[in-house]
Amino acid sequence: MIKKSLNKKIKIIGRLAVLLVACVIIVISLPKSQNFNYEYQLGTTWKYENLRVPFDFPVYKMDSELEKEKEDIKRSQLPIYNLNKEIGTTQVNKFVNEATKLVPPTEEGEEDKHATSIRAIRRKLAGIYHAGILQSFEKLLESKTSTVKIIENNVGRDVEVKSIYSLKSAYTALHDYTLSLHLPDSIEDVILPILDRYITTNLEFDESKTNSILSTQLQNISLTQGMIHKGEEVIKQDEIITPEKFNILNSLKKEYRNNNAVVGNRVLTITGLSLLTLAGLLVCSLYFYFFLDRSSSSYRSFILIFGSFLATVLLGSISYHYDISIIAIPTLLLIIVTNILINKQAALYLLLSTSMILSYFAIDSYMYLFMQIAAGVVAIFSLSHLQRRGQLFFSILLIFITYSLIFFAFIILRESTFTWRHAMGFVFLVTNSILLCLSYFIIYLFERLFGFVSDITLIELSNPNHPALRDLTHKAPGTFQHSLMVANLAEEAIYRIGGNPLLVRTGALYHDIGKAQEPIYFIENQAGGVNPHASLGFDESAQHIINHVTHGIILAKKHNIPEAVVDFIRTHHGRSKAKFFYNSFKNKYPDKEIDESIFTYPGPDPSSKECAVLMMADSVEAAIRSLEEKTEANITARVNSIIDNQLSDKRFEQADITFREISITKQIFISTLANIYHSRISYPELKK
Repeated sequence: MIKKSLNKKIKIIGRLAVLLVACVIIVISLPKSQNFNYEYQLGTTWKYENLRVPFDFPVYKMDSELEKEKEDIKRSQLPIYNLNKEIGTTQVNKFVNEATKLVPPTEEGEEDKHATSIRAIRRKLAGIYHAGILQSFEKLLESKTSTVKIIENNVGRDVEVKSIYSLKSAYTALHDYTLSLHLPDSIEDVILPILDRYITTNLEFDESKTNSILSTQLQNISLTQGMIHKGEEVIKQDEIITPEKFNILNSLKKEYRNNNAVVGNRVLTITGLSLLTLAGLLVCSLYFYFFLDRSSSSYRSFILIFGSFLATVLLGSISYHYDISIIAIPTLLLIIVTNILINKQAALYLLLSTSMILSYFAIDSYMYLFMQIAAGVVAIFSLSHLQRRGQLFFSILLIFITYSLIFFAFIILRESTFTWRHAMGFVFLVTNSILLCLSYFIIYLFERLFGFVSDITLIELSNPNHPALRDLTHKAPGTFQHSLMVANLAEEAIYRIGGNPLLVRTGALYHDIGKAQEPIYFIENQAGGVNPHASLGFDESAQHIINHVTHGIILAKKHNIPEAVVDFIRTHHGRSKAKFFYNSFKNKYPDKEIDESIFTYPGPDPSSKECAVLMMADSVEAAIRSLEEKTEANITARVNSIIDNQLSDKRFEQADITFREISITKQIFISTLANIYHSRISYPELKK
């Protein structure tokens, strides 16, 4: 008892922690400033009252203006090249030394003339190196750059590209210059062949410095082009929105979105947002108060519902933080998922609570709230009896139609006209509807990862042609007939007392699939008077009977049966005993010590209403079938006896089922079984 109370307290603390975390995250995501609740388009009229600004703000340059400035800077930015002076000096000196050695001896009086010629070539070569020789000269020409900046000894100079040399043009210039000197053949024959040895590159592109300067210039671009002061009238009602006015309005909107427009005390603002969020969470929490007796109020469902609440609000916040129209965002996505995986009540409370907060992000809060609730209700009730996967897409179509009709109605009521700019709203709605199709994949993902099961999956599993059921029908036909009877009894009871009828029916069909492993050990499958238990001890027989639970779980895993259905296999006997063999053993060996674990099912006991009802239906159906006289009095006595014994054994202590619901279940079982086994008149033979 103490442990149960402690577990309950831990669960409550855990849920409160989830709510607190959700509240904090949502408050962080909500805008802390006033919203800019105006819609406008370039070239249209301003349909609101005269707009005076409540604070100073800068007028930002338009994107096109900023892009033009950036392009101008990029075009004006000169590529930077470093000139290596040492290379030129070294090459020139080498040339002079070699030329002096190679020039043939001169006659008396001609030595000065030869030296003068070498000095002239030297000056030309030095001039070429001063201008710069570039390896990738052709690429520079292809870039259509007319001027570059050359850095020499940390001093920059702007140089026209046409004055720079390539390796080829440098050699040609030096060669032609040497020829222009009209040197004697003996000297030309020596000088010309060695000219190319002393032509090499001395210019190198400095990409890092070029990009650094360009980046600095781009960063220094001013984003604004003036100021609008508090109290100034920005635009008048019915005034045409010119490009200039449009830019001013965009600048004001940007200031609001940058949270620079906080009016009043920031603490009070956060307090208000917290109260708004708590109101939404409170509405969502009312579901657990009014439907606490449902099995869907499990901790797992609690996490799904409030996780969906948080995810839906964060999804809607994208519209504010990224300036996207909120009607383009599929905020009904997780409401659809909740509707299918839990129930329509949970989805409805989730819809109402999230819509309250999401409307805070919308420019036109009233229109969005109207659209969201109407489309949400259509989604919930069009999917309340989901039996085919195609219904999901039909429901999304209905959602789009609902959104569109309400959006169109608001447009024509407010503006008495419909123009091309309004058509963008329908584009957003189409986007929204297409994204809602992701719910199909999310449902599948949640089923696999978190053990939820949708009605579609249950319908598919309850098909008698499912491999597991086909195997049971073939190997243990008596057991399959028993499972059908149990399914009918349990389903009818759950319809009356509340719960998931489709889940309990599917669970009933699979609860005994383990008997397919050893069908002959179960009386409903024994034919021709063959009973293998006759040659076994009571303890051995009990083990064969009990093993059908373990075998059933193994078979269910093999066929990828969801955990929600496997729970029925695991719990349909709970921790009860195989009483026929247990009592037989006790009666035959009254003085012998008995190992009760041999006769006890592995369990656990049922933890949900559906599993508890199945346990009752399973025991009752098997017992009534064994009655020799199936009168209403006998049926009533046996049903009451079996279920009362289960109660006294505390089989339903962990299940969320009340004594009143158990009483109703008894009456349903008695009524149904009495109708099935009522006496029938005998048909008279035809007299000849």
